[in-house]
Amino acid sequence: MENKQKTHIKKGLIIAAALIVLDIVLQLIHQQPEQWVFYVNSLLLLAGVIISIQIEGTENPDKKDFSSLFGYGFQVAVVTVCILFIYTILSVYLVFPDSVLAIYNERIKQAQKTPQFDLAQATSQKEMALKVIKISLISSVVMINLAVGIASSLIGTIVRLLLIKKDSKTD
Repeated sequence: MENKQKTHIKKGLIIAAALIVLDIVLQLIHQQPEQWVFYVNSLLLLAGVIISIQIEGTENPDKKDFSSLFGYGFQVAVVTVCILFIYTILSVYLVFPDSVLAIYNERIKQAQKTPQFDLAQATSQKEMALKVIKISLISSVVMINLAVGIASSLIGTIVRLLLIKKDSKTD
C-alpha cells in the first residue's frame, strides 16, 4: 500500500526527466533561447499532470472528489517543479553556463536596435546583467511551471470528474 502513496513522486520524476532531457538536447543544438521552447515545455508539463490525474483516477476509483484529484495533480506538479528548480540551478551555474551568455548576447543584439543603446554602459554592467539573467531564469522556471502545474491540476481534475459523471450516467 505504501507504494501507491508515492506515485505522485514517480510521475513527477518522469515528467521532470522528460523536460530535462528536452532541455539538454536543445542546449546541445543551441536552440534554448527560442520562444517555441517555452510552449513545448509548458505543453509537456500540462499533458503530464493531466495524464497523471487520469491514471490516478483510474487506478484508485475511490478518488472521486475534487480535492483529492486536484491535490494529487498539484503534488505531481510540485515534485516536477522542485526537480526542475534543482536542475536549473545546476544548469545555469555548472552544466550550461554559456547559455546565460547566449541570452545576454541576444539581449544586447536586441538593445542595439534602439537609439538609446550605449555599448560602453552595457559592457560596464555585463556582470550585473548576467546575475540578473541567472536569477530570472531560476525564478521563471519555478513561477511559470508552478502556474502551469496548477492550471494542469485544475484542468485534469475537471476532465476526470466529467468522465466519472459520464460513466455514472451510462451505468
